[in-house]
Amino acid sequence: MKPTPLEKTALYKIFRPWIEQLRPFLKPRKFEEGRYLYHESEPAERFWTVRSGEVRTLKASASGRVITLETLHAGDPFGMAALRADAVYTESAQAITACEAWCVPRRVVVSLMAKDPEVSRALLAIVAGRLQRAHDRLCSFAHDSVAARMARTLLDSADDERIETTRRVLGESAGTTVETAIRVLRRFEKARWIEGGVGWVRILDRPALENIARGGEDVDD
Repeated sequence: MKPTPLEKTALYKIFRPWIEQLRPFLKPRKFEEGRYLYHESEPAERFWTVRSGEVRTLKASASGRVITLETLHAGDPFGMAALRADAVYTESAQAITACEAWCVPRRVVVSLMAKDPEVSRALLAIVAGRLQRAHDRLCSFAHDSVAARMARTLLDSADDERIETTRRVLGESAGTTVETAIRVLRRFEKARWIEGGVGWVRILDRPALENIARGGEDVDD
């Protein structure tokens, strides 16, 4: 039997023995493209999982510059601050595309963590993985070229070689401005590594982008 969308998620794998207790809360909430699911500094009262579409977590500086922290796809959990008592969200979450998401009240998750140590260990493993990826991104922002960061962003974001996103979001994911992102993407298009239009990019030459992501030689303007 083909697994359901829920059965493909980390949420299901972690809470499988308790899924009937969670089921009353697992009614998908729909969000239009660009809509925020929650904002930084709001009380972290819900634990989230993407059901369909794409969501990004992001932070904005005092000057208004936005950096995408993670791009999340169907099955990915987020809003991990809800695991801490009296916490607030340390990032915002925004729909990249029209999407659906489940959200489980914090009190329910905390109750199940108290009942089952395996739940706590599984959630801790997710948090540890997120911290490692955040560390890797910080190192990349400090040491890698914009071209390398952009190539890696494209490779990480692609679903069947096509990415439904804007140049602005790609730039924010790579830690650069939209103007710089557009210039780099034009170089990639000129080299026939990618093609794109309004709201989408398609990878044409994955090995070339992988080479750039590893620090290989970029194409000239």
